[in-house]
Amino acid sequence: MKRYNLKIFLWDVLLICAEIFFQIASFVFKIFRQYPLAYTALFYLFITMAFCYYPILDHWSAGFIMMSLPLAVLSGLTAACYLLIKKQKIVPATGFIWVLLAFPLIKRMVGISNGEMKSENVSALKVLSFNGECFDEKHKTDEHWTKLQADIACFQEYSPNKDIESKYANNVVKLTKFDKKGLIGLAMFSQYPILKQYSKVWDRGNQPNINGYLCADIAYKNDTVRVVNVHLWSMGVRLNLAIDALKKGHIKTFAVELADSFRRLKEGFEKRDEQMREVESYVSGSKYPVIICGDFNETPFGYSYGKLKLSFKNAFEEAGQGLGFTLNRQPYFARIDQQFVSHDWHVESCKTISSVDFSDHFPVMAKYSLKKSLTETPALVAIK
Repeated sequence: MKRYNLKIFLWDVLLICAEIFFQIASFVFKIFRQYPLAYTALFYLFITMAFCYYPILDHWSAGFIMMSLPLAVLSGLTAACYLLIKKQKIVPATGFIWVLLAFPLIKRMVGISNGEMKSENVSALKVLSFNGECFDEKHKTDEHWTKLQADIACFQEYSPNKDIESKYANNVVKLTKFDKKGLIGLAMFSQYPILKQYSKVWDRGNQPNINGYLCADIAYKNDTVRVVNVHLWSMGVRLNLAIDALKKGHIKTFAVELADSFRRLKEGFEKRDEQMREVESYVSGSKYPVIICGDFNETPFGYSYGKLKLSFKNAFEEAGQGLGFTLNRQPYFARIDQQFVSHDWHVESCKTISSVDFSDHFPVMAKYSLKKSLTETPALVAIK
């Protein structure tokens, strides 16, 4: 009898909960029908912001969602203002809160640091990352190279260059054949001894195999640091062709190029996720301080960027200034070359050297100091 009464009680509770749920759902649906676009915009802002903070969905669609954050912020802010004008209260207030919570993410795009060091007596480690686009013959001895002197230099789309190689005591180079341009690949040069190294080039099928990574353990002062030079999957998105077709009124060509760009973006998100997992296996839980730099072929709102941010600091976010765009071609307004570091490092500065413009990328130079060296000066075990 008691068991029977318990079942009745539980059934009544379930009915009450269902009634409350349907009442709330009916209320929300009624309001949604009044302002469908505004509510959709706010919901999309929440989803996009959540993915950028913590990219939990391991799917190519996550890349598209995260990449659209700037648009989601603008549309969400507009929607909140519109609902406020319509004398709504709770929902627009929530929308404004979401917009404010998105501002820390906007820092990925705009550097606001003054780049000051905590100590002036520390010799910082200069690290260069540069996609040199094979270095044209006329730039083999270009005067710009004087601006690119670093302790550790990481190059993507590198072709053999004796002038560069002669400036460094140690190097790791991984090259592959690239059509008429000869050899191309990844290179890492260091003024400090390279203790261990590992490299890999990913197979791109019928396309040139230019993507891969170099991983090296380097003796830096009385420590060992792990440096990774990475060149993630190149998408080859041709938005300029789509834009040109639209300007000429060739709608069919525009649609074809747009569909092709979508396909390339989708493939890129899938491949970079897979490749970044492999790179992370060499740095995750590393007992050495880590620096990861290179051409990520993805904006700061990309999936690979978001995943790395869970464990590493981005140098530009820590000590960059301005917009720091690194792409020297259409669409120009993109920062796809990055440097990430483990929390062992203090980032003194990070800047895009836009005056070096002979490649389709601008080089990125950053300065680092180990945090423990800010309070003590270790003995040198590796002399430049």
